[in-house]
This record gives sequence, C-alpha cells and structure tokens, in this order.
Amino acid sequence: MTLARLTLAAAGLAAAATFMMLPSAPPAQADEVSTYGGHCRKNDGAGREFAQDYYVYFDTNSSRIKPEGHERIEYVHGIATGHEAGQICIYGKSSKQGNVQANQALSRKRALNVAHAFEALGWPRSRIVIVPEGEAWGWLEDTLTSDSEDDRRVRLHLSH
Repeated sequence: MTLARLTLAAAGLAAAATFMMLPSAPPAQADEVSTYGGHCRKNDGAGREFAQDYYVYFDTNSSRIKPEGHERIEYVHGIATGHEAGQICIYGKSSKQGNVQANQALSRKRALNVAHAFEALGWPRSRIVIVPEGEAWGWLEDTLTSDSEDDRRVRLHLSH
C-alpha cells in the first residue's frame, strides 16, 4: 500500500470509523471524497450499470426508515448483489430546519440506519461507506430554510 493511500486511509478511518472500505486497487474513475472524509469509489463499471443514484426519504426531524424506504433498500440490495457491486456509498442529508449541529447528527443517524438495513439483508459492513453531509446547501447559511423532501434523504451510490 502506498504512502498516499495510507494517509487517505488514516484520514478516512478517523472521520468515518464505523463503516469504511479502503479500495484494494485504483478505481477506473475519479473518486468522490466528501468534506467529512468519506471515500466512495466512483467506478460505475462496464456499461455504467451503477451510474444511477437511489434515494431513501425521511420525515422532518426523523431518522426512521419508512416502509417505502425499506422497499427501496431491498431493491438496491438486489441490484448490488445481482451486479456484484463492490461498495455501497450512503450519503446522509438533512434540511436546514433546526440548528447545524443537530442536523449534522441527524444526517449521520439517517445514513447509519440505512447502513444497518443493508447489513440486515446480508450486505457486508466492510463494503459500506457512510458520508454524513449535514444540511442541504449548508454553505448558504440562512438563505435557504426550506424543509423539502429532497433535503431529508439518503443518497445511495453503487460502485464496483
């Protein structure tokens, strides 16, 4: 393992210690690295079979997965298993309702709950990456304060 990869591994493990997989080979496409240290390979595979993202939506101030969310997770698990995905990246998000710290924690809890649902279906923890992104459009501070469903979600991305 190269020094650069070891450095990235240390940073990633410190920021996302619960769920993390380090790539064993360089990815074919550019990686997506969040400001929170998550490392998700952007390797969509031959024919780009993993080019689509999937979403699980939540109620305001909730991290409970709704029934339709469980159905979506089962669907994505089937695709990941059937196409032999190497990794599931889970990006948690929250709306701007409430304070920044609480929203960061909520985005992480949403992502963790989705990760646990994948584990319950048999997906290995070592092949899950969690990236809590906090508030949607958080860098705009007080400009946007909506509570849209698109802000209260977890984005799922599959990779080889």
